[in-house]
Amino acid sequence: MSDKVIIFHDPTSEPSRAVYWLALEAGIDIEVQYTWLTRGDHMSEEFLEVNPLHQVPAMRHGDFCLSEATAIMNYLTDINGCSDKWFGRDVKSKAVMNKHLSWYHTNLRKVLTLDYFLPALLMPAYLGFDRPSEAEIISKLEAIHTMFSSLDKMLEGKPYLCGDEVSAADLLYVSDIFALEIDSNYQHIIQQYPNIVAWIERLKALPSYEQCNRAWNYVVPQILALDGGTKGTPEWIKTECEKVL
Repeated sequence: MSDKVIIFHDPTSEPSRAVYWLALEAGIDIEVQYTWLTRGDHMSEEFLEVNPLHQVPAMRHGDFCLSEATAIMNYLTDINGCSDKWFGRDVKSKAVMNKHLSWYHTNLRKVLTLDYFLPALLMPAYLGFDRPSEAEIISKLEAIHTMFSSLDKMLEGKPYLCGDEVSAADLLYVSDIFALEIDSNYQHIIQQYPNIVAWIERLKALPSYEQCNRAWNYVVPQILALDGGTKGTPEWIKTECEKVL
């Protein structure tokens, strides 16, 4: 296929940032179509033709549409001849990669993002939803610490999840962890895990880190300044992000 891949991307979505970051870091030429969740772009008829589940990231390549970050990342690297670099060079390294991708969905993504970040941090800031009770928050943070303890052990003695080279799993994992930066206790939480801290710094040193995360990094201090409050309608996130894109 000669037509360019279109990625439907919201810079405030963790998996969406991971896909965009991989494309940047791997030098894959894509067309980015911003699809703002806070403006409801993901509910438009045009977008639902690409992904009826109304989620980002999504992809269109000619008449082929695809959703789910890991599937899109695999497809992008497959058609650009660099899958070995990002998803494993042999049977064993591919198996290790699949182990990490499975662990992400059932541990990091679930415990950190779905169970804590969304209900306790993002939805109160975006839509003014009530935060979970203090007892629920304590329970969710305990689960996060258990998960981070496991991740810290997984990184022991190596610079990246799969060894000496950065992989798709690293970009996927850390994009979710960056979301936690809107928690005022982020530094206190993360500093307890030295292997994770060193790994994050390595990933922030990648050439494409700043471009990929520029919009999110711009709104993080603004969300923190709300101190648990909200600006009303969530469209302000899109307006602020667009100032630096």
